[in-house]
Parts: sequence; structure tokens; C-alpha cells
Amino acid sequence: MENDLKYNASGYRDVTAEKAIRSADHTPRDIAELVEVIKKISGAYGYDVEGRIAFQDRKTKIVYR
Repeated sequence: MENDLKYNASGYRDVTAEKAIRSADHTPRDIAELVEVIKKISGAYGYDVEGRIAFQDRKTKIVYR
């Protein structure tokens, strides 16, 4: 599936679209770190995180899942 982003429907390489899709789909570093912290805290208490964790940015209202 990763190579699907490199080529358009005609089969030609589309570098501009690939870069745009990858940057739009990127999870911010602080969200990734927050998820790791929550997993470590729950592990320290003897629990595992089950399912998806969602966060909403208070300023932009963007929801990260």
C-alpha cells in the first residue's frame, strides 16, 4: 500500500501528491509522545490500553485518533 501513494491513477509517478498525502497524514510528535506516556502509566498500574485513544486540540478543535 505504501507504493500506492507514489503513483497516480494513470500509473505515473506523482511526487507532489505523495508528499502532500504523507504530510497531511502525519501524527504530530507531541500526540505520539502523549500516547506512549499513557501506555506506560497504564502499564505501571497493571493495565493495558485497549482500543483507540482520541485527543482534541483545544485551540484548533482537530481530533487526533
